[in-house]
Amino acid sequence: MQVDQELLKLLTKIDEIDYDQEPLELQRQGARAVNEFMAEFKTHGLVRDKELIALLLVRLKDLQVRDYALGSVSAESLDLYFTAWRWLLRSAPEGYIAPVANLFAAVAYERGDGALAQRALDRAEGDDSSYAMSKLLRQVFNSGWAPNSFAQMRSELHPKICSELFSGTI
Repeated sequence: MQVDQELLKLLTKIDEIDYDQEPLELQRQGARAVNEFMAEFKTHGLVRDKELIALLLVRLKDLQVRDYALGSVSAESLDLYFTAWRWLLRSAPEGYIAPVANLFAAVAYERGDGALAQRALDRAEGDDSSYAMSKLLRQVFNSGWAPNSFAQMRSELHPKICSELFSGTI
């Protein structure tokens, strides 16, 4: 797949979160980027704003932002998130694939496509073999965990993350 040079250039201009500093504002920025990305994707079926794509890819490296993205899926938006994460995964350059591939794997599994979810985890592990969520999801998928259990997990996880990031609101 051809790498988007403009996107690569934009990625170099965005600093990753420095945890020696207060990360909360940049994590909030990441959560908002998830929302903006999904709104744009829902409207147009793609996202043309490469600055938004770059910001999202960098912020998804943060576990809070990634978990916010994971928890923001609902039964009604599952197909949207599946299509959006698949689209973003095709655009993500090396070094930014693992978080997106894990998000895609989770929604693919929830939709009942375990084989596609496993292939997404293969892609994540090819990008970052030490990415902990890949190992966790692989164990969950291989254990035969019911795909609809993700909805229960989200209902417990997402309010906690929103509370940490936004004092319960966004």
